[in-house]
Amino acid sequence: MKTKLMMLSIVTLGLFLGGCTSNSNSLPKESSAVSNSTSNSNTSTSNAKKAVPAIKLTVTEVISAYEKAYPNTSITSIDLDTSFGAYYFEVQGVDDNKEYELKINAETGEETKEREENLDIDEKNGVKKAEDSLELNDIITLEDATAFASEALGVNPETATDWSLDREMTVTYWEVTFESGRSESSVKLDAKTGDVLEKELEE
Repeated sequence: MKTKLMMLSIVTLGLFLGGCTSNSNSLPKESSAVSNSTSNSNTSTSNAKKAVPAIKLTVTEVISAYEKAYPNTSITSIDLDTSFGAYYFEVQGVDDNKEYELKINAETGEETKEREENLDIDEKNGVKKAEDSLELNDIITLEDATAFASEALGVNPETATDWSLDREMTVTYWEVTFESGRSESSVKLDAKTGDVLEKELEE
């Protein structure tokens, strides 16, 4: 009798432990389902975001690339905007007699020499060089220019679409353009101090 009771107790204990094991094994499956759901949700959110072409090069790197391609010249402008879905830097420069242009992929660094042509007679012998050469020492970065400009307009810095480094009179300036819907706005900043020089709003 005692033997039968003992065997019955062992069987009952085994069934109980088996049930507990089964329950504990079901938890990871539920947890996995939640994890997959969260993962899918994150993927959907990520896919919903607008894809923005990468800008990996700094302005300093772009300046160095231009100076290597065209030594003994001066940079007169740097523009950054999109072309066929990718961002490109377009750098223009001069020496005493010629004008040059270098196009650089902002993500890959691939360079293309766009043009090299003679200056007009009234621009030669250093005239254009003296009038248009940028002062590139200690200029603020592209990121800082974007931050200052967006703050001046009260807009999201992520809506910036175009950047230009140029010169007016004796001042080298950044111009940053923002687009939101059909409206466009831009800010000109002193390239050394970040001070706002001009704001322009277009509806």
